[in-house]
Order: sequence, then structure tokens, then C-alpha cells
Amino acid sequence: MMNSYRLIFTDISSAEMIKYAANSMLATRISFMNDIANLCELVGADVYMVRRGIGADSRIGSKFLYSGCGYGGSCFPKDVKALIKTAEKKGYSMRVLRGVEEVNEDQKTILFKKLQVCFNGTLEGRRIALWGLAFKPETDDMREAPALVLIDMISKSRSASKGI
Repeated sequence: MMNSYRLIFTDISSAEMIKYAANSMLATRISFMNDIANLCELVGADVYMVRRGIGADSRIGSKFLYSGCGYGGSCFPKDVKALIKTAEKKGYSMRVLRGVEEVNEDQKTILFKKLQVCFNGTLEGRRIALWGLAFKPETDDMREAPALVLIDMISKSRSASKGI
């Protein structure tokens, strides 16, 4: 230990894998919670109570247990793809991470579908404001932000959207 920071001495391949695996684990938690949130809505459960309950388990913890429009940013999508590609090159299939990507892509359209339902199937002529466009709080970084998909879908529906 040095200055309360943990140092891990390892080889280069393991260091790269640690980075990719850590970000992929966090992306997995996000996709898992989005799947749980969608199921909660279907069965009438309160996703906030479910999150609180599973987050109270010390083996799980409460971080990265929030549902939303999916993960984005400069690292998670790239690192998940990198692990999938690395595995493919070695003849292995990262089935869980493929599912993580699939859930994440689906999640980006779910809010749009909910808007359509809310407005009886059409958004034409509506003005829609979107808050929190960046891929995470406290940043204006829009790289791979899931909100970009929603903005595109809204504009194609002939609605006006404003990002805040």
C-alpha cells in the first residue's frame, strides 16, 4: 500500500484485461438493471425498491444499479466490444457480453416507444425536452450517449426536441 491507494503489479496482458473486464462488469450491471426494470414494469414491481433491496446485499452493493436509457461514453461500449472481439479472435464467444450489448441497444429505443404510447402512437408536432443528455452526470461529454439515439428517433418522428 502507498498513500491509501492499492497498487497491483501485473503483466501487460493482465493489466489490459483488468481494464476491459472492470468496465464490462459495470456495463453488465447497467444492462442487468435495465432488464430488471423492464420486467418490474411488466409484473407491477417497484424497481426502486428492488434496487434498494438487492443493493443492501453486501455481496452486490448499490453502485451501478440504476436503470435508464443504457450505457454510453468513451469507455464502456468500446471495452465491451474489445472483449468480444478478443474472444472471437481466440475462438471463444462472450455470450454474456453479447447479451449486455443487446440489452443496451434495445434500451435506447424503449423511452421512445414509451413516449409514443403516452401520446397515442404519434409524436408528430410535439415539442419534447430532454434533460441529462450526456452519458454520465457532471459532464458534457456526448460520446456514445444513449440520448443521441432518442434525439434521432424524435427528430425522425417530425417532433421538435430540445436538449438541456
